[in-house]
Amino acid sequence: MNGRMNGATKLCSALLVAGALTLTAACGGGDSGGGDGTTTLRVAWWGNDTRQAITEEVLDLFMEKNEDIKVEMEYSDWDNYYDRLTTQMASGDAPDVFSTEIRRMGEFGTRNALADLDGLVDMSGLDPQLLQSGQLEGTQYAIPTGVNAFIIAANKTVLDEAGIELPDDTTWTWDDYRDFAAEVTAATGDGTYGTQLSFNDAYLNIYAQQHGEIFYGEDGKIGMSEEVIADWYSFQQDLIDSKASPDASRSAELGSTGVEASLVATNKGAFGMWWSNQLNAITTGSGSEIVLLRMPKDADAVSGGHFLQPNMFWSVAASSGKKEAAGQLVDFLVNDPEAAAIIGSDRGLPRNAAVLEEIRAGLPETDQASLEFIGALADELNDPPKANPNGAGEMPAMLERYGQEVVFGRMTPQEAASGFISEANSVLSK
Repeated sequence: MNGRMNGATKLCSALLVAGALTLTAACGGGDSGGGDGTTTLRVAWWGNDTRQAITEEVLDLFMEKNEDIKVEMEYSDWDNYYDRLTTQMASGDAPDVFSTEIRRMGEFGTRNALADLDGLVDMSGLDPQLLQSGQLEGTQYAIPTGVNAFIIAANKTVLDEAGIELPDDTTWTWDDYRDFAAEVTAATGDGTYGTQLSFNDAYLNIYAQQHGEIFYGEDGKIGMSEEVIADWYSFQQDLIDSKASPDASRSAELGSTGVEASLVATNKGAFGMWWSNQLNAITTGSGSEIVLLRMPKDADAVSGGHFLQPNMFWSVAASSGKKEAAGQLVDFLVNDPEAAAIIGSDRGLPRNAAVLEEIRAGLPETDQASLEFIGALADELNDPPKANPNGAGEMPAMLERYGQEVVFGRMTPQEAASGFISEANSVLSK
């Protein structure tokens, strides 16, 4: 649409603004390209400067291979991305192709914002189980870009300086994790700690699955018990009390930063909970050997809780009048070996087996290590998560907020768990 709307589109846009995000494909333009036979696609994503450069390179390659398609690139940082995207959708001016994440799938998919990708993208080579993460009621609204596992990154240099052996991640428990981390803090004593707190929803999801529970129930509400969530919050407090992690104030500071400023990436921490595709950032930042470890689990755990999650998705706007070309671009991004070689693990490790086999030898050492780790987990993995319900995008900040109430002593773990469940359920599936 490129900023111009006919009368029908203006009316539709006005209705959208008045009705929040009740979107329909009828609000989109019908333009299929320019007068010179060139189709122009707008593509949006979020990320840092590195991702911007990688994405620009791969989109330039697409245009070289498809001279009849021009790509206009729109990117922003994470903090502004969804505000901008939802505003564009509400005004009938959504990009043709854009990135989403699993937490926002329910919001966009149930409000008719996303196009059905069946027939637009070749999915024959993609992991069928993983594809289900981009489905709502059997319709494929999003294509996973690649996968991550939420893991513990161990800084071998810090452990060596503390005189502590790398733990056996096939047998260690949560108590072991706390004790190992506390030993590091005691042995170093120079502002270096064993670990730092994490209130990531993937961490809680793993912890819940170890206890036989799931983050979201079939009704789209919280599927975890108050007891499990309270135990999880209590363990975070234990890490502070044992000095395994910094105090509440320092922990809050660290929680507001990214992986590059984390303790493990700055050689100020032995352990940290991060996504597997962040191994390169941690290794580059620390200059140290970083080893990926399984999450601890207690002896009575029903599983290790690990799962593969799409790092993000590519979706096509339901309002796009250029769906065929948009699907062609998404197909290129997930199925073309040259594209995969450029993208690497930036958006997760590829799950097209043929593509991965073709590019594997050329991947950097950190990606090779991630692949080896995920391969070792293959027989232990739980099913990938389904598309999250509407409102899931608010869960990470909510978990963090209640966690801060606990560690600063303003709430008990039980009060925080109860408050989280009540507030979360009031937001979910609206």
